[in-house]
Amino acid sequence: MNTIRLNGICAAVCLAATHLTPAAYADGTKSAIEAANAQFSAAAAKGDGAAMAALYAADGQVMPAGSNPIRGTEAIQKFWQGVLDSGIATVELKTVEVFGHGPIATEVGAYKLRDKAGKELDHGKYIVVWRRVEGQWKLLLDMFSTNVPPPKELALMGHQRSWCRPLA
Repeated sequence: MNTIRLNGICAAVCLAATHLTPAAYADGTKSAIEAANAQFSAAAAKGDGAAMAALYAADGQVMPAGSNPIRGTEAIQKFWQGVLDSGIATVELKTVEVFGHGPIATEVGAYKLRDKAGKELDHGKYIVVWRRVEGQWKLLLDMFSTNVPPPKELALMGHQRSWCRPLA
């Protein structure tokens, strides 16, 4: 009786472990996502917010810190064009991990933003949920945050966000 219970537990653990492994590596998803990221970076280098937005699913969302989610192709294009027009010239993306099965994958990565002179303006991390749409991987949910510490005066206030004001 104990052997049957132990074998059942071992089978359950092995089954769970196979679902927790990054299956996306095996089916080429990681390389497809890296290729889409290369298109994203190339569009940024050209200053083309429309091409960046075209890489998102029609119901895609960008979720930057300090902002409500930005939904839909037109709003996403406006967001990215504004980022590019602010002086961002290059977007470097590095895929760290990809997890997924079937038409959905999750990417964990790191980014760097540089100006035209090559000076690093920001760096941080991101998580993107991707959806396969008509054979193409499209960004569905795109969330990122900086690793750059807040300015010193904000740090003295307990790392409050820039929208917080000290009491007079």
